[in-house]
Amino acid sequence: MSEPSGEESIVLPPLPLATGLLLPGGGAADASRRIAEVALVVRTEDGVEHRVPLVEQHGAWWAPSPPRWTPESARSTDRATSRNHPHPEG
Repeated sequence: MSEPSGEESIVLPPLPLATGLLLPGGGAADASRRIAEVALVVRTEDGVEHRVPLVEQHGAWWAPSPPRWTPESARSTDRATSRNHPHPEG
């Protein structure tokens, strides 16, 4: 497999890829859920998935600058986040 030229490399546009902070519920009984992360997942022809976490700014989700391509298998699961390490003051 040859290395792609710069013209063939994926480019994310300099505009919001998504807007909003809530994922609507599926039905009348389901409540909306607050979004914690939005990512673009790209699968290469060798089957490896790469995640491009989008950046939340002003209610919209933007491509990172510069883009970070992270294979799913290399993604750390032991990062300290507000979900698994709450702020000490509550």
